[in-house]
Amino acid sequence: MFKRFALLLAGLGALAFSRAQTVPVIPYDSTMADRVGIDGVIDNEDGPEYPATYADKASGLTLHWGFDDSLIYVGLETKGRGWMAIGFGSAKMKESNMIIGYYTDDSTDVVNRVGADSTHARSPLSDSALREAEIDYDEETGITCMEFSYPLQFPAGQGLAIPGLEPGDTYDIILAQNTKTVSLNAKHTQRSALKVKLADNPHLKKQE
Repeated sequence: MFKRFALLLAGLGALAFSRAQTVPVIPYDSTMADRVGIDGVIDNEDGPEYPATYADKASGLTLHWGFDDSLIYVGLETKGRGWMAIGFGSAKMKESNMIIGYYTDDSTDVVNRVGADSTHARSPLSDSALREAEIDYDEETGITCMEFSYPLQFPAGQGLAIPGLEPGDTYDIILAQNTKTVSLNAKHTQRSALKVKLADNPHLKKQE
């Protein structure tokens, strides 16, 4: 009986570990430019606006994403107001390309920053990495939504933390938000770090 119980616990432990290690996949979709509107609203009325969604409990953020031949498209949602951020390339703020946004009744902003130790800095050319960006707050649902499109590859010399994102590769990302203030100098109230994988691009596979 004890041996059977031990085996059961081991099996449950292995299952929990397997689930904990599941890596979200950001899918390829050649129609991203047509299906996604960068307007600060996730519109699923006529079907999913994004090809994949991932709810991150630790950060309190829900992510919607996909990529095409040149851009990655990301939508972040959270309940309430404050600032929210996603960083590509590292499991910590340092060496991350970070997109940070906030919304108030008087002002909104979405910026691209480069993580440095426990803070972030504006690179001279970092904002040019954002192709489109928008953030909005829905009074009825209480949800703040930030959307942006972001190049998979960057020209050299832009002072960014990583040169780009390659289909088929796995990357560290960080997620964070502050639910109490829109000050970008304020520390996060929720944070998480995880790995994500970009799916293969079938067009590149055919060329190879």
